[in-house]
Amino acid sequence: MDLRPLGALLALLLLGASPASAQLQNAEDICLEPEEQLDPGRYVRSLSLDLRGTLPSELETNASIDWGDVPDGLVDEWLEGEGFLERVVRQHRALTWNSVRNVTLLSTNQSLQLDNGIYWRRNASRGYRGNEVQCANEPARWDNDGRLRTQSVNGARLEGWVWATPYWSTNTPVKICAFDAQEALLSSSGRDCSTPAGQTDTECGCGPALQWCGVEPVRVQLVESFAEAQDRLVRTLVGEDRPYHELFTTRRAFVNGPLVHFWRNHAKFPASVVFEPSPVEAGRLPDLAFTDRNTWREVILPEGHAGLLTQPAFLMRFQTQRARAARFYDAFLCQPFQPPPGGLPDSDADCSREPDLQNRCGCKYCHALLEPSGAHWGRFAEQGVSLLRPEAFPPERADCLNCALTGQQCSDECRRFYLTTSTAPSERAYLGNLKAYVFRRPEHTRNVEVGPRLLALSAVADNRLPRCVARRTAEWLLGRSMTLAEEEQVWLDALTQSFVTDDFSFKGLVKDIVSHPIYRRVR
Repeated sequence: MDLRPLGALLALLLLGASPASAQLQNAEDICLEPEEQLDPGRYVRSLSLDLRGTLPSELETNASIDWGDVPDGLVDEWLEGEGFLERVVRQHRALTWNSVRNVTLLSTNQSLQLDNGIYWRRNASRGYRGNEVQCANEPARWDNDGRLRTQSVNGARLEGWVWATPYWSTNTPVKICAFDAQEALLSSSGRDCSTPAGQTDTECGCGPALQWCGVEPVRVQLVESFAEAQDRLVRTLVGEDRPYHELFTTRRAFVNGPLVHFWRNHAKFPASVVFEPSPVEAGRLPDLAFTDRNTWREVILPEGHAGLLTQPAFLMRFQTQRARAARFYDAFLCQPFQPPPGGLPDSDADCSREPDLQNRCGCKYCHALLEPSGAHWGRFAEQGVSLLRPEAFPPERADCLNCALTGQQCSDECRRFYLTTSTAPSERAYLGNLKAYVFRRPEHTRNVEVGPRLLALSAVADNRLPRCVARRTAEWLLGRSMTLAEEEQVWLDALTQSFVTDDFSFKGLVKDIVSHPIYRRVR
């Protein structure tokens, strides 16, 4: 074998020459050492996709290659753009799970259904017609005294239909049964037709422009608007470069036409979640029509609200105090609650029947922290978004205690928000207490009164929140979990410190991440 070609290649390598410089015939097949850092062309592509969700332009790519790096001003420009804010909004959707499309927002008594091209209310039909049936498929008629004419069919009293222009489609009149279309604000007995009590009166209907009733497309617009209102809060605070912790402390919020209509006309009627007492003051609502779907106005919510943590979409998505606290701990403190090793003990054990989860065997390891943390949402109703103000809902109520002890019928407020029944002797001491105070230790009662804002600020003070936000943001931009390697933990420490000293600027945090060699590393 002639070894001279091999010897010549070795000589070239020893002299520092590359295979390419030797013009080898198979140079393209030789594996080169991988690049450790992204070259400018790949770096600008990665940055643009992460910060804007789009590829860079040819001009941006060429400028970065010619410069030998992505110009700092270009990164700043992208961080100020709408594309970046949309990426941030999507990231926070993933953290807060703010889809509430499965929530029933409209009362069944106020929900209209469409049959034979005519709208009617099934639940109200028994009161109007004596049976659960629709009206007759013919125009309504009135006698000389202005009374609606009816006809008896199979024992039901049927009226005809009328044309009405609904609030959700002001350009398209619809057919609706005449009883359901009644516009009276008060019945002859003095009942307010815009309240649940009034809707048991046969003289009350859906009101002017059918404003107290709804259809499925209305519900869809409402749930989408609640989710978008939460997105808009994130977009606004990050866009204004406000300190990140304001996401959990601000009383700023946003409403559009559908939400204004909901708070004024539908919130008072009971649905699958509770909206009364309303967490929104009617006097603060702007003058918007339901059809103003894309018109948004900022409002200031009452004391006790705490940014994302008390947004209606968050409260509806996580409907118990424990679920709300657990999501905050997982998403923003990086502390998920997990069952103990080996699982829970036998359910027949005496300690498994302890009603106080802070003491129940197998549960207490998580609930010793979860129960007092969940108490921060104690003044926001479970299975609802009601705000229970202290002046109307004190820690103890005599009427709730009295009905609990005497066996009398308790009011809706007492049954819904106060402990009125006990299943164990240890619960009896809390009868008549607001549910948030049940099994609450003295040092934790402040959590109920101050609310989620206290939890967020405590997590800022002890550095859990800024460190977790830095970690979650880095993982989002890296596209992977951070490792326990010393290099990455040192980097996380530096990111956290810089985030805090930069007044919790989320834009600054993102720029620190994408400028670091770990982000620029080929991956």
